[in-house]
Order: sequence, then C-alpha cells, then structure tokens
Amino acid sequence: MKKTLIYFTLILFTLLSNAQEKKLYKFNNPYYEIDSLAVYTQYKGDIPLLVSDLTKNCTTQLEKSRAIFMWITENIEYDYKAYNKGDGDMGMPEHKAGKEYGKAYAKWEDNYLKNIISKKKAICSGYSWLFKKMCDLSGIQSSVVSGYIKQKKGEIGKTGKLDHAWNVMLIDDKYYYIDATWGAGYCFKNEKGKLESFVKRRNYFYWLIPHDKLLIDHFPEDPEWIRHKPYVNAMEDYKNQPYYEKGIIPYIKIVKPESGIINARVGDTIHFEIEVENYTGPFTMHTTTNLKPDEYTQTKFKRIGTILTFDYPIENKRIRELTVYSDGFEILIFKIKIK
Repeated sequence: MKKTLIYFTLILFTLLSNAQEKKLYKFNNPYYEIDSLAVYTQYKGDIPLLVSDLTKNCTTQLEKSRAIFMWITENIEYDYKAYNKGDGDMGMPEHKAGKEYGKAYAKWEDNYLKNIISKKKAICSGYSWLFKKMCDLSGIQSSVVSGYIKQKKGEIGKTGKLDHAWNVMLIDDKYYYIDATWGAGYCFKNEKGKLESFVKRRNYFYWLIPHDKLLIDHFPEDPEWIRHKPYVNAMEDYKNQPYYEKGIIPYIKIVKPESGIINARVGDTIHFEIEVENYTGPFTMHTTTNLKPDEYTQTKFKRIGTILTFDYPIENKRIRELTVYSDGFEILIFKIKIK
C-alpha cells in the first residue's frame, strides 16, 4: 500500500464532552441556576408535577427546554439491552375508526412514560417521547422526528440506519433541534457489533443543535422536516457527507471539497479547506490503498484565520480513501473514486 502522510498542527480540542456529574460550573454558563435545579429535582410519581418543579424558575421557553434536557440526560440511561433485542415496539394503541382513541392514547402514554422514568432507562423513542411530553406540559410546541443516522465509516454515500428519533421545537417561529439520547451519553460495542455498556456522559452539543451540523449524521424520514431545499437534493447531500467522528462535529466544517465522495484522475490535485475553532494538537492525513506501505512524504498546509488549506496530489490509481487524524483518532474520512 502506498501511504502518503500529510502533517499539520492544530490546537488540541476535546473530542468528548466533560464527564457527566452533578457538580456544575458557573464559568461561561448562563444556565447554571437552571442546570443546578434540574439535576437535583426529584420525580414524585407525577410527570406534570415534575415539569412544574423543573421549570418554576424559568422565564423563557428555551430555559424550560434546557431544564427538561438536563433532567432527562441526568436521570435516563440508554437501554442497550432492549436495543440489542430489537425491542423497539412502543405498544402504541391502534387508531381505529369509530373508536374513542383519545382516552386509550392518553392511558398508553401515561403508562409508557412512567415506566421509562421508573426504570430510568429508554431507547431513542423513549427519550424523544418523554422530551415531547414534558415540553407539551410546559407549553412548548414540539415534535418527535424519526429518521436515519450515520455512525460507521462505510456509510459514505449511504443513508445509514432508519432507527433513530430526536426532537424539534418551535419557539417564536424558529425551529430548534434536540437529541436527548445522544446528549445523555454513548455505548460501547463488542466484536459482534452488539452494544454492551452505556457511559453516562452529558453532551451539551445535542441541546439546540445547529441545523447544518444535525444534517451531518441525522436525516428525517418525513420530508416535512426538510425546508431549505428539495428533499431529494438534501438527501443526496446527507448521503455524500464525509465520515465524521461524532465528537469532531461541533468543532470543524469542511469548506472544500463539497462532497465526501471525490471523483478524480491520477495527476489531479484535490484542494482542501477546513474551518476549525478552539483547536490544538497534531493532525495527519493519509491515503488508504490495497498495497503495503512503501513510501511516506510530507506536505504543508496554510492557515488563513480559522481556515486550513492544503492540496493533495492523486499519484496512485489504487487510492481509496483519505483519512484525517488528530492525536491518533480518525476524525474525517473521504472516499476517493479514481476514474
């Protein structure tokens, strides 16, 4: 494999959020008082009372949503055993003509959400329905969105799995995006691809996710939630994103190339522009081919403000990928198609 390394240096940023703990910090946190109340608020067997206790000191709907996000990510763990079993059936009653559906639905919802709080465990559907119910009770207009997610390197050019749910809030005619499931922590997988443990680690990025960042690894099944361009075009953009390590998404933006799938010929030069903020540490890029490594070269990058630029010459028809590393972590992968 001919493996070409491109070295450049940045300031090291944190790939994972700070460890989750009830000890919260006042520095640069305008929600400190709300957060502090939320993580210590106790559930007393009644969801409306819980929401009232959580939001009693909030003056805006955004503050209320913050308190709800904090409580859920503090108290609900991901039920990886249920996920492994494929136990995603919520048991929602069927809506049959001529039947009084409202009472049946209300009874189901109450039992379903109380069971989640009692067990302190849920999969993504449980997180998102609990968040919606608590928003409803606090006067926030919200919806549950089901859709695709990308979590694997081999999903460049693909939609990923249709097995996730998150929330959208509408406040003062503006949409806000929340993923309480991913905000609560993450799971490890074993060699067979099964989830085997949950790590409780709050990630504040998943409260009020910027829409362009959301569409890197989330995409709604319902076209209703894509308004900035035709659904088919937005789907293609989503599919063709480069692979991003999840922790890098808040800190980096690819300016060029515009797609994670690069069509090129031997002799072409690929121009890269990467916008970064709050960064340090060593970065490297290498190409992956189907031969053994036999040659290493170096190339330089230029920095203009927060933009890093560098050029990569395509010299080997066997090149399949370009991978960017930071401190030994794969953070970005581009797929190369040689014409």
